[in-house]
Amino acid sequence: MAFKFAARTLLELGKELISSDEVAIYELIKNGVDAGSDKVEIEAQILITQTTQQTALERFRANATSEHILEFLQSNILPGASPAAAAAYLRSLQTVLRPRTRFGQRLLSAYRRHNWIEVRDTGHGMTILELDEVFLTVGTRSRREANVGGAQFLGDKGVGRLSTMRLGDHLSVVTSQEGELHWHKLRVDWREFGHDVEKSVSEIAVEPREGDRKIAREAKGTTIRISNLLGDWTNARFHDLFQGRIARMVDPFQPGKANQLLRVIHNAQRVSIPSVPKRLLEGAHAVCKASFSFVDGQPTLTGTIDYRLREKQRPIAQSGPEIYSIAQNTFRRRGKRGHAATAMAPIRPKALQDLGPFEVEVYWYNRRVVEAIDGLTSSMADTRAEIARWSGGPMLYRHGYRILPYGDPDDDWLELDKNAFGQAGFKLNRQQVIGKVSVESAHTALSEQTNREGLVRSESSEALTTILKWLLHGEMRELINDADKEEQLSKRQAEQRALAFRDTQLLVQQSLDVLRREVALAQRPLVDHLAEQIDVLSDQCEALVGGVDKVIREAVDDREKFVHLAGIGLMTEFIFHELDRAVDSAMRAIRDAQGATRESVLASLEAQLASLQKRVSAFDELTGEKRQTKKRFNVSEVIKLVLDNHQNEFGRHGIAIEVSVPADGLQIKAVKGMLIQIMENLVANSVYWLKQQVRYEPNFKPKLTVTLDPEDECILVEDNGPGIDPARRDVIFHPFISSKPPGEGRGLGLYISQELAKHHDWQIYLDPAVGKIRPGRLNKFIVDFGGAK
Repeated sequence: MAFKFAARTLLELGKELISSDEVAIYELIKNGVDAGSDKVEIEAQILITQTTQQTALERFRANATSEHILEFLQSNILPGASPAAAAAYLRSLQTVLRPRTRFGQRLLSAYRRHNWIEVRDTGHGMTILELDEVFLTVGTRSRREANVGGAQFLGDKGVGRLSTMRLGDHLSVVTSQEGELHWHKLRVDWREFGHDVEKSVSEIAVEPREGDRKIAREAKGTTIRISNLLGDWTNARFHDLFQGRIARMVDPFQPGKANQLLRVIHNAQRVSIPSVPKRLLEGAHAVCKASFSFVDGQPTLTGTIDYRLREKQRPIAQSGPEIYSIAQNTFRRRGKRGHAATAMAPIRPKALQDLGPFEVEVYWYNRRVVEAIDGLTSSMADTRAEIARWSGGPMLYRHGYRILPYGDPDDDWLELDKNAFGQAGFKLNRQQVIGKVSVESAHTALSEQTNREGLVRSESSEALTTILKWLLHGEMRELINDADKEEQLSKRQAEQRALAFRDTQLLVQQSLDVLRREVALAQRPLVDHLAEQIDVLSDQCEALVGGVDKVIREAVDDREKFVHLAGIGLMTEFIFHELDRAVDSAMRAIRDAQGATRESVLASLEAQLASLQKRVSAFDELTGEKRQTKKRFNVSEVIKLVLDNHQNEFGRHGIAIEVSVPADGLQIKAVKGMLIQIMENLVANSVYWLKQQVRYEPNFKPKLTVTLDPEDECILVEDNGPGIDPARRDVIFHPFISSKPPGEGRGLGLYISQELAKHHDWQIYLDPAVGKIRPGRLNKFIVDFGGAK
């Protein structure tokens, strides 16, 4: 016994898997490419539309005369149709005007014979046996097995052949391999698998047969003809399809590639397939280009973000544990105490290896300020229309061919719209973005869903998405935002300079005094009147400047409040995270323990809470009046306090601590709580990256070194973790810049630390000496008090 399925199931399967006409045509194109053909020809001969054919059939059923129907068809021959083909079509109908039944039959056969779409390739072709055992086997695994072995077939599910039923009811296949004597033919009438058919699929005979003898034995390839078409394939629709969505399916960022591969003809007229205009890309306001690869066995992401509009750039240089940190996936888990919690799923090295190298190109346009582009558009409206033609977010390509549906109108796979519309300004939404992501990974790592609705979810596909989101949201968007804020500040400063009228006001008053002395007595009332008007104007300007000064003061106050409150927020978050971890651990231990053992568990919890109390005491230094009070204290006190607060964490993760603090330490006058916060951020940052290095490098021994140098008046914080690329030594101090995954870091710690240092005229920077711990990396932070004692 075995499963059986009704013939109509095959038809339903095709409709589910092939969602649109353009997808159906794309599947046929990919078949030609997979067959090894350098060129795929798509030709349509369309004399009348399906709508015209249906109208003619309705009139026939309504007993209209054959002559009337023939006249109707003749008047609806499509403009541009081949005169010879149209004449042959009409002649085939004229010969059977009587009897009426024969004319009705000819209406059907003539439509099928003279209206068709053909897809032709010169690939390896099929033998008659392959036509029977491979082509007629839905879901064949031949190409899948080849892909596992390293082949680069675009399709490997064995269901692409069902795309033909989407386009028309009749299928004809003519194929042969080099060296064979004959062509082989296969005909399928998909109506035999319709809803009113009660047969099982095995009861419907579909058999290939030997066709015409070949003129040349070396001829090879496959021609697929689809007829009894199910859509209105007018010239306009054909052009829209191939110059629209299908133009996106063969990498349009490679100029001319689609036209090199495809020769598209509609009623003897060539249809050209556009590429993304080079001038349009050159006119982008911001560009992100990045590459992911393995360098000396380490995953590496390098590139540049160039905000051309503001002349600002940002390097991308992440490797090793930084990539593993970025690529971690967030998931929801149910905690031991029944509450939902967010946890991180560490990514396995194999997932990144399977993902393999990929390239990213993203072009962003501020649609509010776009202009006409020389040689391409003549107005702002034209430029916007050209952007709209190619925008929609980054599209995904494998070996130069599109993986659907990424970048389609309904697909926001990188959450560009979701994030943009949640912020003021709607920056970096999909309508402003043209881009592509090019992967080389095999189907075994990034496998496409059978229904062409994206990649099968896997560790590698999740890593790809997560890395791209970090790149576009955490790096590109923040560069644009930072540069725009800086531009707004510059404009405000320019406005202030424009309002600096007081010197001019003094000169005017002096000039009036001179004028009053020089003019005749009779003219002095005029001078006095002029002075009164100037006084009124001066008062208005004074009020305006006062308003501007107030805005500036408020902006400065708000910035200080932001830095202060954000810092407190980070500290509070850490404290409560530790508190939750300690209590959760104790609760688990208590449930498993008995009697005296429970007492020891509670004693351990009490010790942990005492440690947290120290942290809260330090936290108190940041609140209320204490945060604004500068007083003299020894820096060594702060170093000891912060390191003591982290002792439990150091122990849990096996981090060795080396502290070098002279007995006399270093006396400074400062806000103690702010230095505590700076050290907390630096130590927490080191601990995070040391933990990442432990995951990444077997047998790694994490170490943190803190040194107080009274002579140079600085603190040195160094770890042997992954370090930072020199190209990003300044970038890491910008707000919202982080290589941590969502939920693990907000990119504010180093920014806040630098702002607090500036408050005291200190500096925080990375020691520029490269490679002391790791080749090509920086591993030491310096807090330089610069004599501010």
